[in-house]
Amino acid sequence: MLLPRIDFLKTGLALALGWGVAFALFRGWPGIDLAVSGLFWSPEAGFGVLQNPLWEALRNGLWDLEIALAVAAFALMVAAWMRGRAVAGLPVRATGFIVALFALGPGVLVNGLFKSFAGRARPATVTEFGGDRLFTPAGTFADQCSRNCSFPSGEVSSVVAMAVALWLIAALPGAMPVRGRRALRIFAVVAALFVIAQRIVAGRHFLSDTVFAALMVLTLAWGLYALVSGRFAHARRG
Repeated sequence: MLLPRIDFLKTGLALALGWGVAFALFRGWPGIDLAVSGLFWSPEAGFGVLQNPLWEALRNGLWDLEIALAVAAFALMVAAWMRGRAVAGLPVRATGFIVALFALGPGVLVNGLFKSFAGRARPATVTEFGGDRLFTPAGTFADQCSRNCSFPSGEVSSVVAMAVALWLIAALPGAMPVRGRRALRIFAVVAALFVIAQRIVAGRHFLSDTVFAALMVLTLAWGLYALVSGRFAHARRG
């Protein structure tokens, strides 16, 4: 079973445009982060203005789903590799892509590298919102946080990885009926948007933390997909 084809040139240009706009916006006007977070903060309640136990329950449920998807993809990858054929309708390249995306995206790139060294304080801890830490623009390495820092968002990177994986599954030939594909894609987009909104509203991340986390994972997915689909090998032969 072949992987779905995508237009790598158009996708790459769209990602490059996204990076350019994000850098211009958040580096040129860093106050945007404070302005957006300030919409959900008050001196009396802090970032508890729009807190809702249901939001937290949904967030935890999505987190569990992301872990389950990554584990299931790994198990199916091993099974498909051992049998030499697709398992549960998923070829080894598809499950391998999903495993690599989760491992390298949220695992290594976001949580392993940037969150460990960026040093950016979370919104709820900066002086503008009643904390004692200094605000730093997105992409600036600072010393306002020693571990599990704000930039970029680990949870957003994970939910975006899950969304990409679900889009891939929905696009595989014969994987499911048309209505099922549409429902899976809608769920993927809504889940990602919900987590982005929840992290900002809760004062755990700035808007830029979520935008750059999504861009990192989407760019990694673009490169990995080119690799597992044979795009790089085709380019070399050409």
